Amino acid sequence: MLSGLVGWGVGGAHWPWPIQVIALLVLVSLAAGWLLLRIEHDLLHPMRRLAEHARRLHDGDNTHLMMATYLTERDDEVGELARQFQHLVEDLKTHNAQLLEQSLIDPLTKLGNRRMLENRLDVALPLTRRLDCTVSVLMMDVDHFKLYNDYYGHPAGDECLVQISGVLRDTFRRDSDIVVRLGGEEFLVLLIDTPSEEAWRLADAMRGMIQAMGMPHEYSPTADVVTVSAGVVTSPPGIDADIDAMIACADAALYACKEQGRNTTLARMLSSPAEALAADV
Repeated sequence: MLSGLVGWGVGGAHWPWPIQVIALLVLVSLAAGWLLLRIEHDLLHPMRRLAEHARRLHDGDNTHLMMATYLTERDDEVGELARQFQHLVEDLKTHNAQLLEQSLIDPLTKLGNRRMLENRLDVALPLTRRLDCTVSVLMMDVDHFKLYNDYYGHPAGDECLVQISGVLRDTFRRDSDIVVRLGGEEFLVLLIDTPSEEAWRLADAMRGMIQAMGMPHEYSPTADVVTVSAGVVTSPPGIDADIDAMIACADAALYACKEQGRNTTLARMLSSPAEALAADV
């Protein structure tokens, strides 16, 4: 089209040469403008959108995880670049999710760890206040575990903890149950909307199942098999007890179990936040 217009304007005998030059310049300018518009529409604007998408992802704006459809469906180099970029983002999301999960899981027992407990509490505690339901905390550890490790060795001790974690997982199976290994032979369970009697029953059933597994513990002063002790504290509806204070109270109940000879379960019911706070004194 441009060559036709140039031939019409320049080659015609009816136009003086200065006008022909001006016409040619106008045509060249129009052609250049049209070319720039195409570059802007087909290349520069999509690349700016791609850069904006990358910037928002870098800033943590998860509302823009998916690339604009018109970019990924383009049948050119820009579309290929957008598709490859989106694949990279999805791979990074998967990798980051795996890393996050690993950071929340105890590598030995595959139960949650302290970090997972903190994350779950951020959701669970506001829910209990909104629903006005009970909260129970169970603290449990293995009786005379140091003697077990000293006699049978640390690999056997690790396997013992794995077996115990399996019982915990089978006992506390609700999606709302939070089961974590605090470290060493210490475990914590947080139960939502579970009456005090039921919390104690579950804890004692767990204790009985671990004893029934019959893992030998020749040097235990308590029994000839591995046993555990558990302290349970329940905060009834309407008592907004601090979770750290409740953990301290459950730990105090666990200590009382040890004073009573171990291999037992002791439950306490809070009637005021002061009872939980008293465990710190």
